[in-house]
Order: sequence, then structure tokens, then C-alpha cells
Amino acid sequence: MRQRSPETWRLIRDSALGLMAERGFDAVSVDDIVAAAGISRRTYFNYFAGKESVLFDPDPDDPALWAELTAGRPAGEPLWDALHQLIREHTTATAERMVRQRRVLRASPELAVCSRDVCDRFWDAVHRWAQQRADDATPLQLELLINTARTVLNTVLPRWDAETGIAGLHRLIDEGFADLRVLLQSPEWTMS
Repeated sequence: MRQRSPETWRLIRDSALGLMAERGFDAVSVDDIVAAAGISRRTYFNYFAGKESVLFDPDPDDPALWAELTAGRPAGEPLWDALHQLIREHTTATAERMVRQRRVLRASPELAVCSRDVCDRFWDAVHRWAQQRADDATPLQLELLINTARTVLNTVLPRWDAETGIAGLHRLIDEGFADLRVLLQSPEWTMS
């Protein structure tokens, strides 16, 4: 099998995102994407399974990015704080793509379900990293922390206006983590 070029992958994705942000997902065909990218349909389908995948498949360099981000967290940092910062760093590194995807999703909200597979791959990488890092956490505690951090992101993403840029998303992420900390420490939320 021939090696696929990350540059061609990005050319196709960027062409598709540009068209979809401008016209809406449903108004863009694969033929429109291949014309904008200057490639053949065969080349398109060598890189992407369909129109949804061009929007949501992870960048070929994403696994290396995830490894770099997790390896860069300081030793001794509390896992909850590390998860918060990993989300911020990941969204910073993928800011342009996220803003463009958000604009497309705003026009076609039914597509949000498709993005879960990519998100799962990121969280799988975070989980593997956290297992190695959190020796003192039980498997249940680890799952609770990771899934709660993921819930913060999943809760704030639909509230994010892409026009505020990645800084707007970061404000929501920070607010979500802070609010959750307060809620969990609040006597009204403790069980008697």
C-alpha cells in the first residue's frame, strides 16, 4: 500500500472545511471538495471514507501531538489539574481546526454525533497516560476523573461561540472546571 501524504490529507480537509463553513455541510458534495483541492475522487477516497470523515477524522499527526502533550505534564501535578491543562493545550494546538469545525457544526448540528469517534481516540490516549501516572488511584477513581473532565469539555463545547475564538472556549473550560470543583465541595451537593 502506498504511503499517504499528511500534506494531501490536510489539503483535502482544509478545502472541505472551507467549503462547508461557507456553504454548510449539506450543500457541499465530494465533487465540490475534490475540485477545490485539485485532486481526483479516487485520491479523496484513498484518504477519507466519506464526507463526514473529512470533517472528523483525526489529523495524521494527532497521535504524536497527544503523546507530546501528555509527556509534557509536570511530575507531581494533581491528575485533575493535569486533565484540565491537557484539554486547554489540546484545544490550543487544534484551535484553527476546532473553530472551523464548530462553524460547520453550528450550521448542521446533527453532525455532532460523528465527532465522538475522534474524541474517543484522544481520550483513549489520555486514559493510557493517566493509568501510568496515577499509581495511587483505583481504576474506578481514574475512570471517574477522566470521564468527569471529558464531561466538562462535552458540556461547554455546545455553548461555545466559535466567533470568540479559542480564548472563548478556554474561558468556558476554565469556568466548567472551577464550577465543578465548587459544586463538589458544596454542602448542598453532599449526601447525608
